[in-house]
Amino acid sequence: MNKSNPLIFLLVLVAATISAKPAKLKVFILAGQSNMDGQAHVRTIDFLGEDLNPARAALLKTFKPDGKELMTRDDVWVSNAGVHDKLQPGFGGRRNYDKLGSNIGPEYAFGHYVGEAFEEQILLIKYAPGGQSLYVNFRPPSAGKTGVEKLDDKILTKEVADKWNEGRVEPVVGLQYRNMIRYVRKTLENLKEHYPNYDEQAGYEIAGFVWFQGFNDMFDVTGRKQYGANLVHLIKDVRSEFKSPDMKAVVGVMGVNGPHNEHNPKQREVREGQRFINRVPEFKGNARAIETAPLLDSRVVALTAGAWLPEYDRDFKKDPITEEERAMLGRAMSNKGFHYSGEGRFFILVGKAFAESMLELLAGGE
Repeated sequence: MNKSNPLIFLLVLVAATISAKPAKLKVFILAGQSNMDGQAHVRTIDFLGEDLNPARAALLKTFKPDGKELMTRDDVWVSNAGVHDKLQPGFGGRRNYDKLGSNIGPEYAFGHYVGEAFEEQILLIKYAPGGQSLYVNFRPPSAGKTGVEKLDDKILTKEVADKWNEGRVEPVVGLQYRNMIRYVRKTLENLKEHYPNYDEQAGYEIAGFVWFQGFNDMFDVTGRKQYGANLVHLIKDVRSEFKSPDMKAVVGVMGVNGPHNEHNPKQREVREGQRFINRVPEFKGNARAIETAPLLDSRVVALTAGAWLPEYDRDFKKDPITEEERAMLGRAMSNKGFHYSGEGRFFILVGKAFAESMLELLAGGE
């Protein structure tokens, strides 16, 4: 280094300092209801290896490299309810949310593929209570009141507030939205406590928001009709809350019971509401809704939903499920149809799809 010229020396020193600046922690918020939580038992991940698509079947080795133990990552952290730990199986639905369980949600594959894409440390903050609607429970502030007096005036009782809401007596409308924001803020304010390796000097940036929800909105006509508008408000409000106007957003279009289930107008209307964001001009290149129904295993759907979907022309009374088919369902499933049959294969594929869409948006794709 030429120290004889003070200006050159200073410029070189500044350049070296800039290049050595530690990278910010990249934060992704994953939110929704029970299917963002994830209800697939880890044993069903093996069914991925039976996928009819060889490329998909080969993905099993990514998550079970030695054929025995499921993958973990130290470069991806996860905060969900009372657990703050490295990426691993078990962050899905569980009885005790202060410890890991035996289920996975989309976070498992999402975290892996996002972790592969960045050198920076990754943090996934997942907030996904079951049985919640966007119309009422997750209703964002800018959506205003529902217009239904009995809903807008409903307040938590002291008993319910003490048991489920840390003693806060407040309106039911928007409660889960507010709790999501609180949980994200609380996590970010205590990063060093939960993750000792967090670099406080580098700080963090909120890079993306993933939303996977919809089932509870099917049962209210107004909720279904408002879904698209409420979703736009949700994305805008989350960006505003965290002063992240460039935060990318990926929405999973509800795919319960597969692609043919749009004969059901309730599900069709919610799906259309979610797809609506792809037609919002200001969301072009920064928000995207992707289809999840095609990711379900077609054989599982045919056997579990085929009884009422006309595309599957089979009379199960005359042609009952065989022992071989029953065994396949046993390997593939661990829950009900409204939980995507608790199919680990599905949750791997949907997490991967969320990650790929998020990475495309972050790279400037439309």
